[in-house]
Amino acid sequence: MNVKALRGALKAIKAVVETRNTIPILSHVLITSAPGQMFLTGTDLDIMVEKTIDLEDAGANRAMNFCVDASTLASIAAKLPTEGVASIAADGNTGITIKCGRARFKLNTLPTDDFPTIAMGDWDAEWEQDATQLIKLIESVKFAVANEETRYYLNGIFIHVPDGSSCQFAAATDGNRLARYHWDMAEGAEGMPGIIIPRKAIATLGQLLDEEGGTIGVSVSTQRFRFEIGKTVLTGKTIDGQFPEYSRVIPAGNPLDCWFEPGPLAEAVERVLTISSDKTRAIALNFEPKSITLEVVSPENGTASEDVPCEFNGDALRIGFNGRYLLDVLAQMKGTGAEGTRARVLLADPAAPSLWQQSDEAALLCVLMPLRV
Repeated sequence: MNVKALRGALKAIKAVVETRNTIPILSHVLITSAPGQMFLTGTDLDIMVEKTIDLEDAGANRAMNFCVDASTLASIAAKLPTEGVASIAADGNTGITIKCGRARFKLNTLPTDDFPTIAMGDWDAEWEQDATQLIKLIESVKFAVANEETRYYLNGIFIHVPDGSSCQFAAATDGNRLARYHWDMAEGAEGMPGIIIPRKAIATLGQLLDEEGGTIGVSVSTQRFRFEIGKTVLTGKTIDGQFPEYSRVIPAGNPLDCWFEPGPLAEAVERVLTISSDKTRAIALNFEPKSITLEVVSPENGTASEDVPCEFNGDALRIGFNGRYLLDVLAQMKGTGAEGTRARVLLADPAAPSLWQQSDEAALLCVLMPLRV
């Protein structure tokens, strides 16, 4: 097999496999070979990656099944010549021999019968989606995914079709910020159930999409999801929980409207936060008709302020935010528009949620809860 192809396959497998595991087989990759192809599978019991490699000299290959330590095999592949050709042969019943040029390696294996797989089943909805669009929705909302034990149902991205809508929606929230992205519903997705895809699966999917583009096959049921990406298949279990009715926290009547350029505002926030020493990196924003004045106060370091141009409709308002969360939102506002494109924030009072978006028709909206300053 081609060493470069083996490296790529093992990179995808290692995104799932846990190096340190109390169950030895879960640190291994299942490899099955046929005359023309080799199939690699890795799992952590919740998500599974299957990768297909085309083999050199198909007529000379023998069928094999074995489980070998994924980290060791990946380390070996990383040190072999990139354009080299490696061969794998059975070495008795409990080992394999890998050859590439003058290099020889003998590795122990485990029985394939012990390797767990994620059971499939009937799918409630199946459709095709462009990889670029899938990357966009993931990148737009993943910053708001939570990471906590008690509210485990927030530890992923919620993908669903609201009643009566012609769009699919992806949403994520940690209780302090919310991101929602929508796109035209794909043919075949009409009957999809609302599912929560866990954060590790989202990270793995993002990595796979960066490596392979094109059209992606998507299949979902209430308990499973499956993404077919070229010669790679990602299968996993959804989070078993009820995602909150997030639409209730999206402001519908905030009367104060401020337009600004997200790039300059983000740069100013970065500068004034330099002196912040607390964990929340609290920052105050003072909205006036033609400018936003940023203020940070640090008992240890001093104070910092900066004015940023804007167009603000309403009486002067002072409101505080977690500086790190504000930068996350502004990064998305920058990413969804061309250079110089303005964004807007809709406000009500210092204690009310704020709504951030490019426009009323924008695919992405973010909600940021205020912080007392």
